[in-house]
Amino acid sequence: MEKEMMNTREVAKYLNINEKLVYKLIKERKIPGTRVTGKWTFPKRLVDMWITEHAKETVGLKDAIRELKDHIVIMGSNDFTIELLSHELSKRFPEYSLSFSNVGSIEGLIALGRRSSHIAGCHLLDPDTGQYNLPYIQRYLPGVGVVVINLVHRDLGLMVRSGNPLNIRNIKDMARPEIAIVNRQEGSGTRVLLDVELKKYGIDSDGLNGYDREVNTHIEVAMAVLSGTADVGLGILSAARMTGLEFIHMTNERYDLIIPRTNLPAKPVVALLEVIRSQAFKTSINQMEGYDTKDTGKIVAEM
Repeated sequence: MEKEMMNTREVAKYLNINEKLVYKLIKERKIPGTRVTGKWTFPKRLVDMWITEHAKETVGLKDAIRELKDHIVIMGSNDFTIELLSHELSKRFPEYSLSFSNVGSIEGLIALGRRSSHIAGCHLLDPDTGQYNLPYIQRYLPGVGVVVINLVHRDLGLMVRSGNPLNIRNIKDMARPEIAIVNRQEGSGTRVLLDVELKKYGIDSDGLNGYDREVNTHIEVAMAVLSGTADVGLGILSAARMTGLEFIHMTNERYDLIIPRTNLPAKPVVALLEVIRSQAFKTSINQMEGYDTKDTGKIVAEM
């Protein structure tokens, strides 16, 4: 039987955020909770409702999108290949178009559940299972039949200035007091991975200089480091190469497209998948550094 009440630690794990952030949300009266005998408790049903409302504010959505006829709306995690995909779709199928909103992986799934987009793009690592995306789909899209299709695998790591003047080597160096970091927005897959790594090394995010400084894209992270307003940020290899930054590899992650089964027969989606599976599209991706198209277009899971 699913647990109806959660404590602060369980809420933090459920939302994939730091437990101290839960207390901050409580203080700001942004999350529904009740204090009983000195301890905070949270009804899961109200937390789920808060997640949806929070996503509505973040994504800026009120109503479901129009019927899927000639325009595809994708929301989720930032990646250069989505822009490339939009260009290739318009070139090969000029009757169709694609728009994308960089709202982060978790908000992308929530928007999909609200029928505010047609497809979600995400790369969410689940620390308990080591799986990408599937546990989050079960959590945020219960009862929604979806097909998970791989777009790319990509290299993710630390971006630092050329020459690495501060000799930054790994996540642990972010805790050095002289290091200023730039972070991705809450709910993004990159932010989730950073928090997982910080927890692994026992690093308190409150002690990081710049942890609360958030940007929405990999190129914004790279530009902050390039300009000197930050010393390090987590991002993809292709963003580092575009800006002349040094890159310290951490992991190779899977970026998937989550498509409701009801959208699969739609002509624009059929065309989109044809583009994704084409050799021309894969060749274009491989011309950028940091990507692997070994599974591009393949069905990862049907849920």
